[in-house]
Order: sequence, then structure tokens, then C-alpha cells
Amino acid sequence: MKLSLLLIACIFSSFSSLASISDVARWQEQADQVTITRDTWGIPHVYGKTDADAVFGMIYAQAEDDFKRIELNYLKRHGSFG
Repeated sequence: MKLSLLLIACIFSSFSSLASISDVARWQEQADQVTITRDTWGIPHVYGKTDADAVFGMIYAQAEDDFKRIELNYLKRHGSFG
């Protein structure tokens, strides 16, 4: 789980610029504060020590569920896609 969070963060950072070592360490530290469980219906339940941790986990859960839409919105926002 934690490795997956770090991988997603690195993928996002590669779109705009290469992540520095300090960025990766900061993301790993934040990922360590997040727990995501899914219930019987696959609904994510995100827990974090702070609101920012919970939002980080929520975004990760969204990326697990619908990365294609996130990627499309990113590309549209940056003018790379019609």
C-alpha cells in the first residue's frame, strides 16, 4: 500500500518535473500516516492523522478507481488534449 502511494506520487510528479529526493521523502512520510480499507462494496474508507493525510489517501483511492479520468483532466488542464 505505502509503496503504491509512493509510486502514484512519483508518476504525478513526472508530468510536471522530476521529483527531488526531499519530495519523495515527504510523500513517503505522508503515506505512512494514511490507512485505506475497502468495504464489501469496494467503497474506500480513508483514515489519516490529519485532514491533509485523509485528503492524500482520498486522492489515492480515486486514482485506484478511476485513474483514466484523472489523467484526462490533467491533460485537458495543461492543454495537451483537445
